[in-house]
Parts: sequence; C-alpha cells; structure tokens
Amino acid sequence: MGQAFIDESGARVTLGSLIDRPTILSFAYFGCKDMCNTLLANLADSLGRLDAIPGQDYRVITVSFDERDTPEEAAYKKQNLLKAVGSPFPEGAWSFLTGSPEAIGALTGSTGYEFSRAGRGYNHSGALVALSPDGRIIRYFYGGSYLPADLKMAIVEGREGRVTASIRKAVTYCYSLVPEGRGFAFAFIRYAGLGTLLFAAAFIIWLSGKPGRGR
Repeated sequence: MGQAFIDESGARVTLGSLIDRPTILSFAYFGCKDMCNTLLANLADSLGRLDAIPGQDYRVITVSFDERDTPEEAAYKKQNLLKAVGSPFPEGAWSFLTGSPEAIGALTGSTGYEFSRAGRGYNHSGALVALSPDGRIIRYFYGGSYLPADLKMAIVEGREGRVTASIRKAVTYCYSLVPEGRGFAFAFIRYAGLGTLLFAAAFIIWLSGKPGRGR
C-alpha cells in the first residue's frame, strides 16, 4: 500500500491516496534557513502565476526528508507558503508531509532524490518531480526557480502520460557548514544525471498496491 506519511493536520496518508491528478512533488526540511525556503518561495510564486486550476488540474505535495519535523511545523510552513502564492489557493491542493526514516528513505530512493546530514542541517538537491495521475515520473526540474510555463507543460504532460527527459542536469546544493578539522567545508553545486526511466520504474513499483480511491 506504500509507506504512510503524516500530513499537516496530523492525518495518516499515503502518496497513493493523494496522487489522483498531475502532481508536483517537492522535498524540503522545515528547519532549513537557506535553500529550502528559497525553493519553496519560488515555487509558491510560480504557482501563483500558473495558468492552471490548483486542486482541479493539479496538486502539489511537499515532503520533509527530516524525520524530526512535525505536523505542526508542516502546518506552519504551509500557511506561510499559501500566503506567498499571492492568489487564492485551495488548502487541499498543497499537502505538506512528514514521516519516518523508512518512509522518507523509500520515497527519496524511488525518485532518485539525494540528501545527507551535514552538522545540524543537510546537503540536498534543489529539485521538483512531476508525476502523472497514476504515479509515473514525467520529468524532473532542477535548480532554484521554476517557470510557470514549464510547470504548466509538466501538468499537460502528466495528464497525457508523456514522459519527458529532464534537460537541466545541474543540481544546486544547500550551503551547509560541515566541520572538517579546524575549518569548515561548504557543499557546492554538483552535476548529477538522474536515471529518469530507472527511477520512474522504481517509483511506480513503490507506489503500486495503493488503495483504491473515488474521484
């Protein structure tokens, strides 16, 4: 049935129960003071300018990869970002999830998303995953900003089930102070080529067995 997460209201959910239309999946940790805030704010801004109806044409899911994050922190983050959208956005159209290390590891592993602990924070990529209503990975978006036109295209592709190879391969990493002897090392930009088709297949297998749902 897929690993269970907890949404911002404290309810137990699975991704299979949420993904019923084209979906934009993002990863973050709610205690991040740097890239996560920037990425989510940029996403919110793009959603506010997107020529598509949230909750009807698409939905958004943000999953924390820090098992220490709580539903209360998820709810706080959600309210701030809904305000940042700048236009009416249905609360049910954007879910913020927290989960166990096992659930987080299964999801990030199946989508190819990478992160690692770095002191009190994390090194992690800035990426979005566009999904079809049946959970297929349609494309990846890398970097710190996302054009509304690109998101709209991913929604259309998701509705039609068209898988598109990602174009940009540069993955931006959070700057995190990591103790190394007497100094500190920063995590910089690295280049990564995610195996799109491989991870798409893995994600479908991981998501298979999801419970039936009504429309």
